[in-house]
Amino acid sequence: AAERVACLHDVSYPEGYDASASGPRVVAGGGEGAAPAKTFPFPLDPFQSEAIRCLDNGESVMVSAHTSAGKTVVALYAIAMSLRNQQRVIYTSPIKALSNQKYREFKEEFSDVGLMTGDVTIEPNASCLVMTTEIWRSMQYKGSEVMREVAWVIFDEVHYMRDRERGVVWEESIVMAPKNSRFVFLSATVPNAKEFADWVAKVHKQPCHIVYTDYRPTPLQHYVFPAGGDGLYLVVDENGKFREDSFQKSLNVLAPATGSDKKRENGKRQKGLVSAGKTNEESDIFKMVKMIIQRQYDPVILFSFSKRECEFLAMQMAKMDLNGDDEKVNIETIFWSAMDLLSDDDKKLPQVSNMLPLLKRGIGVHHSGLLPILKEVIEILFQEGLIKCLFATETFSIGLNMPAKTVVFTNVRKFDGDRFRWLSSGEYIQMSGRAGRRGIDQRGICILMVDEKMEPSTAKMMLKGGADSLNSAFHLSYNMLLNQLRSEDGDPEKLLRHSFYQFQADRALPDLEKQVRELEIERSSMVIEDEESVKDYYDLLQQYRTLKKDVRDIVLSPKYVLPFLQSGRLVRVQYSTDESTFSIDENVSWGIIINFEKVKTNAEGNIHTLFSVSFAILFMGFTLQL
Repeated sequence: AAERVACLHDVSYPEGYDASASGPRVVAGGGEGAAPAKTFPFPLDPFQSEAIRCLDNGESVMVSAHTSAGKTVVALYAIAMSLRNQQRVIYTSPIKALSNQKYREFKEEFSDVGLMTGDVTIEPNASCLVMTTEIWRSMQYKGSEVMREVAWVIFDEVHYMRDRERGVVWEESIVMAPKNSRFVFLSATVPNAKEFADWVAKVHKQPCHIVYTDYRPTPLQHYVFPAGGDGLYLVVDENGKFREDSFQKSLNVLAPATGSDKKRENGKRQKGLVSAGKTNEESDIFKMVKMIIQRQYDPVILFSFSKRECEFLAMQMAKMDLNGDDEKVNIETIFWSAMDLLSDDDKKLPQVSNMLPLLKRGIGVHHSGLLPILKEVIEILFQEGLIKCLFATETFSIGLNMPAKTVVFTNVRKFDGDRFRWLSSGEYIQMSGRAGRRGIDQRGICILMVDEKMEPSTAKMMLKGGADSLNSAFHLSYNMLLNQLRSEDGDPEKLLRHSFYQFQADRALPDLEKQVRELEIERSSMVIEDEESVKDYYDLLQQYRTLKKDVRDIVLSPKYVLPFLQSGRLVRVQYSTDESTFSIDENVSWGIIINFEKVKTNAEGNIHTLFSVSFAILFMGFTLQL
């Protein structure tokens, strides 16, 4: 077990930094005679102890670990240490729901905590401020007084920096952060964590530690559920071993579904689109949830990438009742005590009135289109175990401490703002990390629903692939430039020079230059005998081909060739010439004209008359347009 919980610890130093002058190493808890800023009622994992040791040294740290591994322990210690030293600490997260949850969690632990999101502001003068990353960036541009008092900044879910739309916010916030502040970066597992730490060390001229572990406290079992099937197939066991034979068996269930009718049927079944009125045929979603409840694999989160589909699939479960009478009473009490904050008109909204019957049955829906108060109620009910089956979009997988025993992927295609694509292995790892509750479940269960449209190689890549690299998504915008220009210390060029994008580009240069040098050496070492004669031959060959084409264009023009296009005539057919060959030999064959006709065209500006010629050659049909 000791091998499984082991972690890797590395450190990045800025150029010219004297590591020996940074002070002695101390043990976690503050060193000899010093009381730790915070103690925990459970033994710490090695990666947690290593990260806390870095904090006690007053140095920045990046913690890269799986979802539910316990990264929040490091954030709690950083906050406790800042409050003990009467310093200010900022905690940033990518979404409001996570900020709200962390505010509630920190408020129970520490009293001096405030919240700042786009929706609400609570105690903005508190020593510990919880906010979204966009709010923190806005405070930096405004030159807020808070900026001069901040000692520590905690960036949760920093791997979100690779997001194409919002990732640039993290780069701006890190580059513009106060120079005397220290950082705690909490991230999912990323293979290039060292590169990120090197960038932070370079930009802020301070050491940045990397504590990495791929240990998962609750091991996962990955199953495949083929569309239209009746069972689960274990394809990756809790030790991470891929079972090829079981994977092939699951695909064989899909093999008969080759006809168009069967495909349509399985498509409907997999999505759960079978009419609720058909009692003789249950949708795959219904069968899946029914099986999960019977095997006591609940609570379960079913991920979908469409708000509409989330609600539709939840309605498929309308006949299922997962709660007892006492639980229904508790749900109704919690629901209406929260809804009392709404106006009478808002209480009549379909979103509110339609949700309660589902919630009482132990079924919930969570996506960004819900009212904030409704989302919060659903999060509380899920945490309390009153929701057994939750249909959610991808945002539910970002940081929210709401693990379940089972995670189901109802679909593995998503729209990324540009096109529909398959889920990447990194996204699958992030979302499947919600399965398995630490200290409660021996193992978590992930179920991947696949249909005949999914290539086996795609499914295998998703299940066996590694985490996505943390690559920059930096891009310039007019807002960024205007904010930089109006800011007192704004410098757009400095922001560009210090961006992670520029850092990665500069880092790639030496390898590219090395490749160029190797190719130049290879080129200079090449010896061509009688090179001048070869060059003259090639020039003449090109002239020959050009003249031949000119002649052929004249000969094959309708004006000259039409009188000869008669059925039964022999034609000499030339295949396309490979320009890379140094030969005048041509690939030719003979055929017999069957028919020819004038091609009708409506294209404007087309001054050429086109004819289609059909001829037979080696018992194969070709069509040649002149």
